[in-house]
Amino acid sequence: KQAQRFIDSSLANVFLEKKAPDQALELVQKGDLTHIHKAWVLTECAKIVAKTDRDKALELIDQATNEARRLETSDAALPRALIAVANALKVVDASRVWDATFDAVKAANSAEGFTGEDGELVIRFQSKGQASIRNKTIPDFDLDGIFRDLAVQDYERAVELARGFQAEGPRAVATIAIARAILQPKKDASQ
Repeated sequence: KQAQRFIDSSLANVFLEKKAPDQALELVQKGDLTHIHKAWVLTECAKIVAKTDRDKALELIDQATNEARRLETSDAALPRALIAVANALKVVDASRVWDATFDAVKAANSAEGFTGEDGELVIRFQSKGQASIRNKTIPDFDLDGIFRDLAVQDYERAVELARGFQAEGPRAVATIAIARAILQPKKDASQ
């Protein structure tokens, strides 16, 4: 079982890197992935298909939200998954980003050990004579990107949302992201 999860998780990552959402979605349905990994794969697939099929992308985001809700409320993976949902909504349906981020803030207040940064997926396989651990950094799990974008849209609302964090760590990460968005102008894409 542990080997199957390691292989399915690794394959899902490969399919996403190759922009092959159909194969990645098949692993979500039939493979052995954790809830956080399923939520992330679904959000990434939603971003890939958003250009050609917005309705399918919205359906995938709803599935990702449902998958995230299967996580324990005290698990730091829950707010990470909900932040990934908010990041996917930026691409697919920007009108829902604020509500999704608010849900992530509420989840963060119930999660133990959530810092708002260092979001990653860890894939482990351990047998008697061998162990393999793969860490994949997932920027969509972190507060920095979403709060930068929200601050550009509506500074006051982003600050108010950041104040909703009860723990100092996530509140500081969100506040710094907002400050960077305001103090550092967006770089021109041609540079």
